[in-house]
Amino acid sequence: MNKAKYDLLDNFKQLESRISEFSQQLSQLTDFTAVVFRLPDIMKGDENKEISEINVEKFTGLSAIKQAIDHFNLLFLQDKSESTSNKSAIRLPGAICVSPPYSTFRLLQSQLDEINQLKKQIKHIVTKKSGIDESQRFEFVHDSLHGLLTLNTYRTLTYLVDVDTVRFGWANKKVINKVTKEQILNKLQDSLESKRSPLGMTREHWQSQIEQEILLIKSLSDNAVLKTQRPVKVQPIARVWDSAQQKQTQLACANPLIVFAVDKSYEEIVLGDLPDYRATNIALRNRPRSKPVELLLPRLNLYVEI
Repeated sequence: MNKAKYDLLDNFKQLESRISEFSQQLSQLTDFTAVVFRLPDIMKGDENKEISEINVEKFTGLSAIKQAIDHFNLLFLQDKSESTSNKSAIRLPGAICVSPPYSTFRLLQSQLDEINQLKKQIKHIVTKKSGIDESQRFEFVHDSLHGLLTLNTYRTLTYLVDVDTVRFGWANKKVINKVTKEQILNKLQDSLESKRSPLGMTREHWQSQIEQEILLIKSLSDNAVLKTQRPVKVQPIARVWDSAQQKQTQLACANPLIVFAVDKSYEEIVLGDLPDYRATNIALRNRPRSKPVELLLPRLNLYVEI
């Protein structure tokens, strides 16, 4: 067994143990309020369908705690329905607000810090320490831990202390990144030199396409502003208000947030509802004006400002 695989198995064993310990502590708390929102499963074959509506199912109290614990421990494909997609993210937005004794708060905080550190270490082992190419990561992970849900494993558990409100909503946006000519040319050159070609395309056809793309990028001015614009599927978010800091923070909410009421009572902290998603009801607020762009390379989602 190579060192990276041994480290992966060792860290994962520790992660399972720490999540189990945290779940046990969470299930024993009595002073809490909790709400989570179960989203519909994505069925196999429906991964790329455009989403226009999402109906949520609300759970509160002990039922919400149980849903959250099950979600925190969901790390393998084998533990979910066979009919649901293996390619789509599994999300359970919501929040659990607890008022434990101070010693228990410190214990839970320590457990969460350790869980999150182990998650980061596992991701580092897979993506960096293993030294393997990105195309081989799936095989490396699933040869070591068959059926591992890597996204669930990597996702950290967010906790907050003495905030005032946690409200929920939906985000639907694009991820936009500026790139340079040199970065794109390097990426294309790597594709040209690689021995792989897309399924259903001959090596000669693929090379010819890459060569044309290289010529196109080289023909651009050195001052051209290039951007990649990748659509992101709608996802649940939490908007957290902290009056002490006079600050609102927006967080992705794929896992239930853990909210500790230390100097406050859990009853003072407001947990909102997540409405059903309707694409036609999403209003774009405070959207900055963006410069017009022209699509340059569709397969790379590459645009140039015009």
